[in-house]
Amino acid sequence: MTLKIAWGITGSGDRLAESVEVMETLQRKYKLNIHVIFSKAGEMVAAWYKLWDSIKESFDKILIESTANTPFLIGPLQLGKYDFLLLCPATANTTAKIAHGIADSLLTNCVAQAMKADIPVFIFPVDQKTGEVVTVLPSKKRIALHMREIDVENAEKLRRMKGITVLSSPKEVEPVILGFLENKREA
Repeated sequence: MTLKIAWGITGSGDRLAESVEVMETLQRKYKLNIHVIFSKAGEMVAAWYKLWDSIKESFDKILIESTANTPFLIGPLQLGKYDFLLLCPATANTTAKIAHGIADSLLTNCVAQAMKADIPVFIFPVDQKTGEVVTVLPSKKRIALHMREIDVENAEKLRRMKGITVLSSPKEVEPVILGFLENKREA
């Protein structure tokens, strides 16, 4: 009754530490089988935020993008080898690509192909509310970012897409997992 999750991490530093903390906590709490999939930028940002060693210690399977189809994840996704695909956090760039049907990176390609196969997709876009957001740099310095209207609009487009559920926070992953575990128990 273990869930197998494909968890994608893009190049967002904003909410990355919180996302990794949630991922590690939920894996321990529910004994999940999480395969961590990094975009090229995601790997770089995880190292920059000094999270790389913790991730390597916590997860057995870590995959890093080489091309839009390498490592090969499309087949396993479409064959239902994963219960769902999750991108947390997702950059404004990744969000925009998905919102406009562009599948030219490993994670955007995974989303497109999972949607075609009716595999549930959950995405936490970091830029989804207008106004100012305070984020923490690797140095622990706080800076204010002002969300662009286009990035907020793209997050809204994701909300309207069939097969995608937009999360407002990494903390919303736990209720998703509980729902899938409950469905497995009932099956």
